[in-house]
Amino acid sequence: MIPSWMKNNIVLLATLVAATLLIFLSTYRLTESPPIWTDEGHLIQVAMNAALHGPQAQLQVAPGKFESGAFSATTGYPALFPVAVAFSLFGVTLVSARLVMAVFILLFVFVAWRLAVRHMPLLLATYALLLLSTFAPLYGNGKNVLGEVPGLLYLTLFLLCLSLIEAGKKSWMQAALAGLFLGLAVVTKPIFLIVLIPVAVVALFSSTLLTPPKILAGLGAFAATGALWIWVQFGDQTLAQMFAYYANPYAIDTAATISHNALLFVSAPQPLYALVLLATWMVSIVVRIRKQVIVSRAEYLAVGFALLIYLAFLRITPYYRYYFVGEVFALLYFPFALWTIWPRRIPKFFFHACMVLLIAAQTYQCFFSSFVAAYYNSHRTRDVSQALGTLSTSTSIFIYNAPELPLFLPAGMPYYQYLFLTPIVILGKEELPLVAQGVPDLVVIKEESASQLDLSSYREMRVFDRYALWQKKSLGDLAVPHQ
Repeated sequence: MIPSWMKNNIVLLATLVAATLLIFLSTYRLTESPPIWTDEGHLIQVAMNAALHGPQAQLQVAPGKFESGAFSATTGYPALFPVAVAFSLFGVTLVSARLVMAVFILLFVFVAWRLAVRHMPLLLATYALLLLSTFAPLYGNGKNVLGEVPGLLYLTLFLLCLSLIEAGKKSWMQAALAGLFLGLAVVTKPIFLIVLIPVAVVALFSSTLLTPPKILAGLGAFAATGALWIWVQFGDQTLAQMFAYYANPYAIDTAATISHNALLFVSAPQPLYALVLLATWMVSIVVRIRKQVIVSRAEYLAVGFALLIYLAFLRITPYYRYYFVGEVFALLYFPFALWTIWPRRIPKFFFHACMVLLIAAQTYQCFFSSFVAAYYNSHRTRDVSQALGTLSTSTSIFIYNAPELPLFLPAGMPYYQYLFLTPIVILGKEELPLVAQGVPDLVVIKEESASQLDLSSYREMRVFDRYALWQKKSLGDLAVPHQ
């Protein structure tokens, strides 16, 4: 039997280790790992334009010409406005943007840990903290400017408020905060709209917690966040256009996609791990219900949300980050879930050994075999910055399907842009003929895409990382300084 003072010291040490790992992994090689890429690039552009031209979601397709980013930028203002503020205060740089995302990661894990402390013994909550802090997809999806981790932060704050309300703190202020954080979560990224289904179900069985003042306070705060989202995000788009796009953004064959994605959960390691986490959690809840052990409303909401996220993944393009937000909650509750179903015949030592081995395996993956680890030695951001940052502002440039690049152009440099995201979301299509006409002085394009453009008026000047810079033949060598 371990003395209580020693157990407390072990928990404290483990908490400090988790915090150290979290801070290090959130900021290490911040601008290079993960690499800059399409989704992050166009979201950064929305934040840039919010800082420079106003809050509406928009992207520049030609000097002085903007198109709505309503359907391309599916991450909302709760994630992008903080980035826009950072741009205004500290300059429009990738460091400014990603530092904001690092803060989102730190805040999310802290709030998730506080939620875990309320729902499980401290030792199990510490295991949950270590599992989150060593979970490589948290950094792969969180250090990029994306909506997943900000949405998780707001949703976890909502669950924490709900937990406090359940514990007896039933003021209208708690209800207003719960409505506010729920609203911020669902407008951060459309996938979080799914949580409204378990929220509605739980609300039906929570009449003792709900009074007219609390309902009005919660709904009022929720409605305010939604109204601001519609104004900022969609401008003059109709509700019909909004729902039609979000129902099938990639215009894919849903039936074929469901069978393919379902197979991934039993044939690919990452989805299989996610499935095991969720299955363990759900079995634990069933066991507790059968034993008449109380399950909190917050946990019901969390598991309902996670289950619906997994089901939603079945019908969309199989990027693993689309079930990530559900997997994170399954990981958070995994130590508690496994503890509650652990067979009595097996000594609890093996449970703790299992947790330690899982944390060690995740730590190894973070440092050596994950998506983020693969780019620890990358120099893409450095190379792009050096190649584009030295261009003359007296020349114009056309950026072909590389929305991550405008961030690195010198301030004030005129640029055109074409962006293909899905078959139904294409921006700057009207600007494409300008390349064949030789209007822009420069063209920057991914090397593998060069055959898609008529570059007969241009000659290739430089290749950097996966990009190629082309210059109009009539300009000589003045526009592109060689290095």
